[in-house]
Order: sequence, then structure tokens, then C-alpha cells
Amino acid sequence: MPGTVVVGIGNIIKRDDGVGVYVVRALEGRVPPGVDLVEGSVYCADMHGCIENRRKAIFIDGIDAGEEPGAVLRFTPEDMPAKTGGASMSVHDFGLYDLIRTARLMDRCPGEITIYAVQVKDVETGTELSPEVAAAVEKVCGLVIEELGV
Repeated sequence: MPGTVVVGIGNIIKRDDGVGVYVVRALEGRVPPGVDLVEGSVYCADMHGCIENRRKAIFIDGIDAGEEPGAVLRFTPEDMPAKTGGASMSVHDFGLYDLIRTARLMDRCPGEITIYAVQVKDVETGTELSPEVAAAVEKVCGLVIEELGV
């Protein structure tokens, strides 16, 4: 079974929505061998190949959960609210919940999954993170590195 993958989800031309990608870029050269870093797209269905049958997957994404901008939340898929037609915290059409659910249905889900979510402030067109979300990037890097046991 392949090792660990760290996937940053987001759209870097929608300001804070790109936070996951910025975290993965900041992790380059800081993770041990055997840990793959992936810049994920906003359409999570495209990411099945990079997570299939991994021992562990760590996802980083921007969310809108009503928290203070830049707040970092850590949870597992079991902590994610089931989609029952209500509003999703994801800012993507086919989000992380859908990716994990379909990977499980196909029996190709990573053995262990951790999600780090950063509360977005601004998802308008632009390429710079808001100051609050930019400040969260290094915090998330530290949490991921700690989780990897580095």
C-alpha cells in the first residue's frame, strides 16, 4: 500500500480558496521521503487517482463554516456532516466529502484520513490570500509536519 499523500485543495485565482495549494507549496522540502505532495483542483473528483489505496491522506482546504477568518479546524471524515441537501461548508461543487464517499464506495479509500480546514474570508477573484488566511498557512504546515511525525 502506498504511503502518505498530502493534498492541498483550492483555486489560487479565488484568493483564500487557494489556501490548500499554498500550504502544499510551503511544505515542499519539509516532508520526509515517501510523502507525496499534491496540488488538488477545485473539482475533487479529479483527485481519486492520487488518494487510491494510500495508507494515509491529509487534506487541506478552505471552508466557510462561520468561524473567524484564518481559523484552523482539524477533523476526520467521521466528523464531517452528512450531506442531506443542506448547505455544505465546502466552497466547491464536488467537494472533499464527495471524494471520500465515492472512494469508500469503490473500496479505494485511504486507511487514515485527516482534514485541515481553514476558514476563508475572501473568495473573490484575485491571487493573494487575505492576511488572516495567509497567517494560517504556516500554522497548518506545522500541524501537518507534526502529524507526519517529522
